[in-house]
Amino acid sequence: MDRRSFLASCAAAAGSVAFANAASAQDAPSPGPFADVPLRIAPSPGWFDGSIDEQLAQVAAWGFSAYEWLGPQGDFDALKATMDSLELELTCIVGAGAIAPGGMVNAADHDRVERQFRERVALAKRLGCKRLVGLSGNERDDVSRDEQTAAVVQCLKRLAPIAEENGVLLVVEALNALVDHQGYFLTRTDQTIEILDAVDSPNVKMLFDIYHQQITEGNVIRNITGNIDRIGHFHVADNPGRKEPGTGEMNYRNIFKAIHATGYDGFVALECGRSGTTEEALEAVLACLDWA
Repeated sequence: MDRRSFLASCAAAAGSVAFANAASAQDAPSPGPFADVPLRIAPSPGWFDGSIDEQLAQVAAWGFSAYEWLGPQGDFDALKATMDSLELELTCIVGAGAIAPGGMVNAADHDRVERQFRERVALAKRLGCKRLVGLSGNERDDVSRDEQTAAVVQCLKRLAPIAEENGVLLVVEALNALVDHQGYFLTRTDQTIEILDAVDSPNVKMLFDIYHQQITEGNVIRNITGNIDRIGHFHVADNPGRKEPGTGEMNYRNIFKAIHATGYDGFVALECGRSGTTEEALEAVLACLDWA
């Protein structure tokens, strides 16, 4: 499909979800440009206009097989029906903990975190989502970092059997404390892997946010490739600015190529803003995938 015809099909998708339910194969649009890229890229529906149904129709029109919405809202049965009609998967939702005081770092909060995780697992299963984010909470000033690490391990060991029983992944996210989340406890890749080693569950892995780890420690490709077996999900944004690849200092062409070379078959979610139009941002992402 040429560029003009493709953009016209996206506009049609914005107007009606019926676009995704063509009566026959001959009426269906040609696959969008992300249908055959070498990584499983997932955008935010918020990059598109309209209702959530209209947004998801545009996600599908671009050829994506999945989207990322960490905090889904609304009528979940209707949302799942739309996802099914468009053959879209929801990649990840918030699961346990928060970017706030307490949480996993405090054993007194573990009962609450477990209840939260059980509720979120039920929602994830309702929506067919296989990944849930785990957040450590903010660093405490009343106990040592070693004690806080032990508390996080203890909490994750409580949550791991729940993830295993329900066939989901709990992906523990490190965040940067230099720019965006001052005071957050879990920041480094090596710190995260040490915790995962202690938890020792195939259903508890790392959410590697490339933007956060670039700010915190750099060395992105080496940290990804050296720990790929422990990574269950990726978030993408360039630095500085937290916009789409190509707007900052990071060589996403090489980063994406390195991820693909590991054989990783999970999702790479565009958890970022966009500097211009949706079309311009997605074309910038495509440019980072043109090595295949």
